[in-house]
Amino acid sequence: MSTINEKLNNINNTEEVRNHSYFGIDENVRGQIKDAGFQIAEGKVREIAHDRKTTFLYHTDKLTAFDRYIDMVPYKGVILTAINGFWLQKVSQKVPNHFLGMPHPRVIKAMYAEPIKAEIIVRGYLAGSMLRAYQKGERVFCGITLPDHLRPYQQLPAPIITPTSKAEAFAHDENMTAEELIEGGICRQDEFAAISEMAMNLFSLGQEIYGEKGWILVDTKYEFGRLANGDVILIDEVHTPDSSRLWVKESYQERLTRGEAPEMLDKENVRRYLIDKGFSGEGDVPHVPAEVLVSLAKVYLNVAQTLIGEELAVDAQTNMSWMPSFR
Repeated sequence: MSTINEKLNNINNTEEVRNHSYFGIDENVRGQIKDAGFQIAEGKVREIAHDRKTTFLYHTDKLTAFDRYIDMVPYKGVILTAINGFWLQKVSQKVPNHFLGMPHPRVIKAMYAEPIKAEIIVRGYLAGSMLRAYQKGERVFCGITLPDHLRPYQQLPAPIITPTSKAEAFAHDENMTAEELIEGGICRQDEFAAISEMAMNLFSLGQEIYGEKGWILVDTKYEFGRLANGDVILIDEVHTPDSSRLWVKESYQERLTRGEAPEMLDKENVRRYLIDKGFSGEGDVPHVPAEVLVSLAKVYLNVAQTLIGEELAVDAQTNMSWMPSFR
C-alpha cells in the first residue's frame, strides 16, 4: 500500500494521469449491480446505484468546471470521499443526513432519499459567478439585492442563500429565487424554510471547523432529499473542495488590501486557468497540463489529511470497480 502523495509525486504526464484515474463502474460490475435490482444513475462526477431503499455513491476522478467535463484528477474520488465522510458524520450533530458508512475508499453507503431538484448555495463572500455578475453591474442575484461598492472577494454583510435549479449531468444549472422554487413545485414553502435553516446551520459549522484549520469557507452548495415518510434530509456531498470555495485565512486580508485574489484551496484555480485560455463553458475544452491536474489533487489531499489527521493511502484495488454486498 502506498500513500496518495507518493503516487502523485510519480505522475508526470497526461498518460500517467489517466493510468492513475478511476473513470467509473466497469461494465461487468454494472451488470451485476443491475441484476441485483439496483438502478444506476450517472452524475457529473459520481455514479449512484440505488434500489429506493439504499444508495451507493461511487466517486470517480472526473473534473468538471462550468458544467463541462474537463479531465481526470488522479485519486480525486478517494480524497473527496474521505472529506465527505468526515463531514457527513460531523454535521449529523446539526442536521439529519443520509450517511450509513464508507464500505470502499471511493464509495459512500447511504439511505435512499428522493432528491429535491435544487442546489442550495450559501455564500459568505463576493466570489465566483456572483462576483462575475456583480462586475457586470448586476446587483440583484437570485432575488437578493447586493449593496454597491463591494470589492472583489470581500465578505458579505451576512451569508445569503442563492438557489439554482438542479439540471441533468452537464446541463447548465439556472439561478432561481426562493419564490421560483416554491412556485415551480420544487419544494413547499415550509420545506424551503426548513432547508434554509439547515443550510445556514451547516455553513456556520463549516466556517467554524475550517476556521480552526486556518481556512475560510467562502461558499458551498448543499443538496437535500425526501425520505419515504416525507422528512427532508441532507444528501450528496458536504463542504468538499469540489462543492465549496476555501481560502487561506492568514493571507486573506493582506491580499484583499493589495487587490489580489486570495490563496485558494479549491478548483477555482483550474477555472481561472480555463478562463485565461478563453474558456468559460462554451466551445472546445482547452487541454489542461498534467502538472495542473496533479497540483489540484495535492490541494484536495492537503484539505483531507488536515481534516482527518492522517495520511490517505491506496492499494492496487482502489481504482477497480467495487461490488457492494446488497444483503
